[in-house]
Amino acid sequence: MSARGTLPLPVGGMTSPGSSEPAWTAPGELARLETPCYVFDPATVESDYSDLKRALGTPLLVSLKANPNADLFVRCAPTFVDGIELASQGELNVVVGRSPVAKFINTPAMDQTLMRAGIASRATLILDSLPQVEMLTSLTPKAKPLPVMLRLNAASLVGNVAPPGGGDHFGMDVPDAMKAIIRLRASGVGLRGLHVFAGSHSFKSWSPMILTAVERLLPAVEAAAGAPVDLVNVGGGFPEDWRVQSALFDEYRRSLSRLSSRVKVYHESGRAVFSGCGHFVTKVIAVKSVNGGHVVICDGGIAQCFNLAQTERVMKRLRRPVVVPMREASGAPKALSGQVRVVGNSCSRADVVGELDPAVTVRPGDRLVFSDCGAYTTYSPTAFLNLRAPTLYLVS
Repeated sequence: MSARGTLPLPVGGMTSPGSSEPAWTAPGELARLETPCYVFDPATVESDYSDLKRALGTPLLVSLKANPNADLFVRCAPTFVDGIELASQGELNVVVGRSPVAKFINTPAMDQTLMRAGIASRATLILDSLPQVEMLTSLTPKAKPLPVMLRLNAASLVGNVAPPGGGDHFGMDVPDAMKAIIRLRASGVGLRGLHVFAGSHSFKSWSPMILTAVERLLPAVEAAAGAPVDLVNVGGGFPEDWRVQSALFDEYRRSLSRLSSRVKVYHESGRAVFSGCGHFVTKVIAVKSVNGGHVVICDGGIAQCFNLAQTERVMKRLRRPVVVPMREASGAPKALSGQVRVVGNSCSRADVVGELDPAVTVRPGDRLVFSDCGAYTTYSPTAFLNLRAPTLYLVS
């Protein structure tokens, strides 16, 4: 998804009468905007980042891939004091010159162009494989990188446990990581630390195991490197509603103490930092009945807000948007019954982005407002059907 423009929302900073909530969050205010669109609030990003960092008690990196909007980043950059994780040249371009904080480049597809750009921008490279190690050593000694980090495959590190589907393809298994450390040491490249991440929504089930496994591996890593490592990034995988797990966070902080007494422990997050900052607004184009249920067809769907379609979930948990009646809506209110699905404007059968209560009245021209849509707004089919991209609004 590419933005057609980033615009200020005039009502930003105002509050609704008798409420501490900013007026821009009122569905009636959001419904005035051109659709389909996203509305981002920097204050929510800053608040959610600070709250999560406080709950963890460690430095917190921000994964820019969750929301690479340059204007939003500029507004929030002073809050992201611990560093930014980047996965592409485009993301590096967003950050360079806009923030002095530490940069970490992490992608299994890192090529020489991105590697050279990372070295030039004084970023820490997180190497994902032995070929990337060889690529880097081929650039030395002319290029002088900062000490690098190695990404470890979570399933290999923990051992005997794999996520559903058998684990992911990211990072190195432990034997290859040890080979990489020896190769880096021989070529004079320092080892700054390790990076481990088990994937989205993995915090509850994986993070405690990762802490134990990293602590167990550290002595061998430092012996092979010939020096102590500076930091370990144990990922995150925090859900959007991480605050409901307060008891889990209390227990997790206690389990951090042994590892953090040996090395600086970092976490990273994207979804938990950005999700709450965004609303997705779409207009109802038509309402029809089919097979005993009803379908609400909108001008925005999977092509503009891919995450709402939840194609990566085994079981969908469809979101329920707020319906905002509009004066220009056409036709008499339609009595709905049965299942009411909200779909987008593509020809994909997966383009189901929400559901409505049958008691809700909806007509063509009404607006639907989905909350908690600030993360992974660019995660979408590639220009599918050449459909119109959503407008991006930034609260100002």
